[in-house]
Amino acid sequence: MTSTSLLTYDIVGLDWRLAALCVITIAAGAAVQATLGLGMAILAAPILGLVDPGFLPVTTIVMVWPLSVGVVRRERQHVAWRDVAVALTGRVPGVVLGSWVVATTGATAIRIMVGISVLVAVVASLTGFKVTTSRRNLVIAGVASGFSGTTAGVGGPPMAVTYQHSDPATTRATLGVFFGIGSVISFLGLLAAGEVHTRQLQLCALLLPGVLFGLVASGPLVSRLPAERVRYALLGLSMLSAGALLIETIVEMVS
Repeated sequence: MTSTSLLTYDIVGLDWRLAALCVITIAAGAAVQATLGLGMAILAAPILGLVDPGFLPVTTIVMVWPLSVGVVRRERQHVAWRDVAVALTGRVPGVVLGSWVVATTGATAIRIMVGISVLVAVVASLTGFKVTTSRRNLVIAGVASGFSGTTAGVGGPPMAVTYQHSDPATTRATLGVFFGIGSVISFLGLLAAGEVHTRQLQLCALLLPGVLFGLVASGPLVSRLPAERVRYALLGLSMLSAGALLIETIVEMVS
């Protein structure tokens, strides 16, 4: 292959350099989520949305499933099954509402939801707002997670706020089960609403190797990486990417 043809080579309709950026981004997000309990969608969704709106929300929802399976398999002994069951009772109505919103709005509205969801998550994390894992709070978090996860592919923040002061192993394992089952529910909701297409499944196939690499890379990091430093780095990068996504979307709306 000549240098000229390499420069114009496309992967799933994307310039190969942008495709590589997307895979690297999802790998970094997967590694962070497998280490801290959340982070893949918060980190990756704004960047993926900037590259191609077709990524959202289906690809980030689907990619949660293999990552969650890997995390739960590694730390299944720490799962708080009662919390998962309670939170899932809220996830279903949140998914139904979210599927309706996706079916009745366009890509622009979804990108705005992604940007706002990420910024809200960052602010909530920085304030250190404390929420207990009571039955009521878990149901509320489940509804919010189902809605934001289905509309924007970012369902972690509501549950993360609820679990931010829990034991790290319990947080990773419990959120892994919730997100894994929740992603299947959200995908089925979008499928029923007619919002899952061949193009999005192709983009999922593109990202899958990155998710698997991030999961494997997280193994050595779980016990060694300083969680607070990763957390603040994630929040900073998430704020920048979400801000860029919102600015670009607003510019497109007014131009």
